[in-house]
Amino acid sequence: MSGPNTDAQTTLPFLDETAQQELATLLEETHPQVVVAAIQSAADEDAALFFVICMQLKGEPVGKTIAADIGKIFAMLPFDRRVSVAEKVTTTEIVDAERATQIWDEQIAKIKETRQNTTFLGEGSSNLAKLLSHMDITEQDRLLEALEVRRPGVVGNVSEKLFAFEDLSALGDDAIKTILQVLDKPTMALALHNAPTAIRDRFYENMSASQAEAVEAETEQLTFEQTQIADTARQSVVSLVRNFAAKGLLKIR
Repeated sequence: MSGPNTDAQTTLPFLDETAQQELATLLEETHPQVVVAAIQSAADEDAALFFVICMQLKGEPVGKTIAADIGKIFAMLPFDRRVSVAEKVTTTEIVDAERATQIWDEQIAKIKETRQNTTFLGEGSSNLAKLLSHMDITEQDRLLEALEVRRPGVVGNVSEKLFAFEDLSALGDDAIKTILQVLDKPTMALALHNAPTAIRDRFYENMSASQAEAVEAETEQLTFEQTQIADTARQSVVSLVRNFAAKGLLKIR
């Protein structure tokens, strides 16, 4: 006797290519927070069934995209809601085809309706970064320090948008030389590993021949494990630049 048939196209015949593509396009064109809001309005049983149906599509090219996007949506739900929906998922193994079709159509309609009735104002950290960009960097840091107490984890995203590693390419020669005077060789080597050419050029052209040779040698000796923390080294450089800018030791804008 053969095992249970788990092919999504057999168990869920209503999910033809057109139906899948409609959802894939809708998810691509809709901000994830809007989709989350639509899912939030559904009952736990309905949300669980919709998630399970979408996961059943992972074997198809379009289905893989849907499954990945829906998985991210589930992860964005409030924790308590995730738990309640997850409980329902564990008991959602069989469903009447008509019921599955109904839930599929209802959730797509909810997403469309929520998108139509929602004005997305942009990512919160990006909006705050735009506001702070008009302030002196010392005042930026004071505000971010106070914000960190209320919203732990948010400040890093805002700081990155205020001044990112890629922005180093726009720094003047004096600023680059100031950084080079205090930044240790291992951190510099890690930060410049696979960095954009524009940034690498800005640093190397402000190094002495011996300093450039030393950094290049250090870079060549990096192990695979070390290269995996290059982003951490780059963030260290960004933090150093912001600290120096706050103290008036260099200018970033």
